[in-house]
Amino acid sequence: MLVWVCVVMAAIMLGLAAVSSLRWRYEHDAPLMIYAGYLVAGGAVPYRDFFDMNTPGTYYVMAAVGSVFGWDESGFRYFDLFAMAALAALTYLWMRRFGMEAAMAAIVGFLLWYLKGNTVLSLQREYLLLLPFAGILGLVFAGNRLPLIRAAAAGACAGVAMLIKPHALLLVLPLLPVMFGTGAHTVVWPRRAVVFAAGLLLPLTTMCVYLALSGGLAPFVDMARNYWPLYTAMTGGHSPISGWPRIIYLVVSTGKGVATPYTALAILGVFVLNKNGTYRREVRWLCGLLCAAALYPAVAGQFWSYHWLPYYYLTLCCAAMSFTVLPAVRRVSAMGAPLAVCVLLLYLSGAAVDHLLQARDTDPPKDGVPDAIARYLRTHQRAGDVVQPLDWSGGAVHGMLLARAPLATRFMYDFHFYHHIDSPYILRLRREFLREMSAVRPRFIVQILEHKPWPAGPGTTRDFPELHRIVISHYTPVIDDLRFRILERIDGVDCNSEQ
Repeated sequence: MLVWVCVVMAAIMLGLAAVSSLRWRYEHDAPLMIYAGYLVAGGAVPYRDFFDMNTPGTYYVMAAVGSVFGWDESGFRYFDLFAMAALAALTYLWMRRFGMEAAMAAIVGFLLWYLKGNTVLSLQREYLLLLPFAGILGLVFAGNRLPLIRAAAAGACAGVAMLIKPHALLLVLPLLPVMFGTGAHTVVWPRRAVVFAAGLLLPLTTMCVYLALSGGLAPFVDMARNYWPLYTAMTGGHSPISGWPRIIYLVVSTGKGVATPYTALAILGVFVLNKNGTYRREVRWLCGLLCAAALYPAVAGQFWSYHWLPYYYLTLCCAAMSFTVLPAVRRVSAMGAPLAVCVLLLYLSGAAVDHLLQARDTDPPKDGVPDAIARYLRTHQRAGDVVQPLDWSGGAVHGMLLARAPLATRFMYDFHFYHHIDSPYILRLRREFLREMSAVRPRFIVQILEHKPWPAGPGTTRDFPELHRIVISHYTPVIDDLRFRILERIDGVDCNSEQ
């Protein structure tokens, strides 16, 4: 009874927190992904018409969300709640085999943790890929057997997840023995493998064919081959790193990521589950999934909080496994693990509500920089005007999104111009950017001055002399804030004269 009281209280707090989150505004990485979706919804082809390091699945998710819910921030907040409800349903589908208490605790616990993370986690790519990943878990563990149609659907979900993040395949690998199990089904597993592979290839092949026909595949392959190795060889502080220092960095960062109380509770939940002989098979694949999710950030070499979303999803689900033993509990001492999870739920409830009930709607993103940029662009841009941001995640693209400002060149941000500056690929990107700036001659340039993420360390710079000459020769500041600058092209001056 005590357990259900805690779960119900946490569920009520989750509802309050979810309603409060409607006041949020998107920020950090989300505006970049949403702006890319806005471009795609307007007919742009990824990689051909705009440069970005992500795989195309996120762009089309954002394009679909904006087309259905609208491009205002409130529309994406409603989509976020819709995605939370869908994730809850999919989690229940695969967690119900461990009991109603465990399923409800897993759902409420993870969604409270997600909301506690605020806008930094909101609508991140790892959050989006949790939906197809939970779908795979639901399809695989909905019953004791895996019919061919469910194997094909699981493959399709894996393909969709890979379109959002390619190394999402790592999360699927521990499930392969479950899907293609031998034993009594030795004759059947090759057919399951074939239909799973067919389902996996369907979304991937469809996207590749579309990009090939529209001219986006060649620039995507070029970016993946040449830029991904450079970006993944950087630390969280945007410093290039290689060799043994990089290996040490990956090991230490992974260790720090898993060294949390959530991991301890997950191990405790799996231990409790293992003592129940009914679930020995499930314990093996849960351990495999936890290990895969712990390694997931290291594959990309990035350890931001949102990269750990799949890991925390699985740790909270595993922690909830402690509730599986409740119907058989006869001793007070055996209640230690379930009570520890109850304490966790109460903590998450208090933290989430305390965080969300603050007047966050009075705090605009990036200290109001995107709003100020949007106000100016809305009142001054004319039909046909295009805007070039010189920023990454400092608010320039966010302001352009709010103002529905068209992108001038293929480059939404300029971070890649300033690291690995001796790389032939980076030098080629610089030359391409200068050519486009000279050819397009954007009317406005939006330059972030404060809180702009810059690369640091060997092989990095903050100088781009050729671009600087274009800016000082052909543009004049119309807003010169300490935090950002908006420059307008001087009429009658031809940028090509500098090239």
